[in-house]
Amino acid sequence: MRHKFIDFHCHATLKPFSRSFKYKNVEGEPSLDIHNERSIWHQERLTRFKKLLNAVTSITKFTQADFTSAYRGGAQVLMLSIDPMERELILSKKRAEQLNDGKLLKNLMTGIGRPRIENLFDLKNYFEDLELTRDFLLKLSGQQVTVNKKQVTYKVVDSAAAIDFTADDTLYIVVTFEGAHVFRSLLATTDPATIQKQVLSNVAKVKDPAWGVKPFFVAPVHHFDYGYCGRAASLTSGSAGKLAYDQKLDATQKIEPLGIALIEELLKVDSNGKGRILIDIKHMNVRSRRHYYQLLSTKYAAENIPIIASHGAITFTHYPNVDTNEINFYYEEVIKIAASGGIFGVQLDARRLRKGDYGNRKHGLTKAEKNRGLRKRSFYVWRQVEAMALEVYKQASKHNDGTAVDPWGFQVLGSDFDGIVDPLDGFWRHSEMPLLRKYLLKQASYFLKTKKAKNLPNYSALSAQVIIEKFMFSNAKTFLQTHLK
Repeated sequence: MRHKFIDFHCHATLKPFSRSFKYKNVEGEPSLDIHNERSIWHQERLTRFKKLLNAVTSITKFTQADFTSAYRGGAQVLMLSIDPMERELILSKKRAEQLNDGKLLKNLMTGIGRPRIENLFDLKNYFEDLELTRDFLLKLSGQQVTVNKKQVTYKVVDSAAAIDFTADDTLYIVVTFEGAHVFRSLLATTDPATIQKQVLSNVAKVKDPAWGVKPFFVAPVHHFDYGYCGRAASLTSGSAGKLAYDQKLDATQKIEPLGIALIEELLKVDSNGKGRILIDIKHMNVRSRRHYYQLLSTKYAAENIPIIASHGAITFTHYPNVDTNEINFYYEEVIKIAASGGIFGVQLDARRLRKGDYGNRKHGLTKAEKNRGLRKRSFYVWRQVEAMALEVYKQASKHNDGTAVDPWGFQVLGSDFDGIVDPLDGFWRHSEMPLLRKYLLKQASYFLKTKKAKNLPNYSALSAQVIIEKFMFSNAKTFLQTHLK
């Protein structure tokens, strides 16, 4: 049986679109030839050297979310972020010297190439670049290629009604934006009123059917400050990014007036009840996330808007007594996401998953599995799913309301593949998702034998197969069918 998965966050266009700038007269043009690096289907060879390079330096010098890898791994739907890379990743602290001396430059060059870096260095308009990436994706939507001796295609959709969840020859693409810098044009503009007018005008363009495809959700911020809200520490210790960049973080910063205007415009619906674009809270700092939850419970209290964390991990702790720039999420936030009918995408980034103390990763290991390390590394993914579910059970028991919210019903895969991530060794890219499923089944099976699991109120109804199928596929499918309209 071919098991399928849905990924709530990846960057499949980033590398092929960027590499097109190496070739004159075809900048931003896709290729149907899957052996061409301008093709979104191009799967780079994963050599021992590249694996070793990643393990030692965290540099990912291979494609992870290319459509060939995705198809071979059983992908049905990918939430694909098409936002332009922020210029600050090129400029860094020493802006004038960055093209030659930037500490993250070599890391970036392994993925996008120097011609694209130079193009970004001179970029004056994010929204125009966004439209180029949109065109790159749309041009070959519906065009067939041969993978595994089978004719397959991808289709860009903005409605769940357009998705055949049983299709074996089609990969469905749902567009998202990571960072509302994409709505900025004329970057030299500094007047707040002009910037807001510019941003809201571009949001209106994206919502217009003439734009081609409406994003499902948008994260207001990514790595750097564009005046929307506070940001979490995303370029963290242990990475070249921490050394090269000053994110100028402020843990006390809430959502700014420009951010409020943006959120209102994104969430606004027309007279037919259509047009809403959901908000992704990833990359907001804790103060801004709490500000957003407050907006949902007041201004939007009657609208049942789901909270989306498209990719991330949890801290295994409760809110601290002070504001922080923590990028991982606290237990209180897990409860809010679950209660809202929202989604939490577990990010396949070792830097996020290895943070925090929870459980013993050696439990249930055989000698062979110890040698390969796959079960131990799959535990970092499983413990996210388990800890979130147990917190929902715990909350339900406190309020004596049973399990009205499905404790296993909101966790999904949100890989962040082909973003700046450090994958878990052995689960390098989408083609390894069947292997991840296999080891998550082992983790779930082991959990269901524990005393902790046997004390759950609905223990007799639980099965490892159902829990993992929910995580890999059906939770995301249900969410899409409910909200992608």
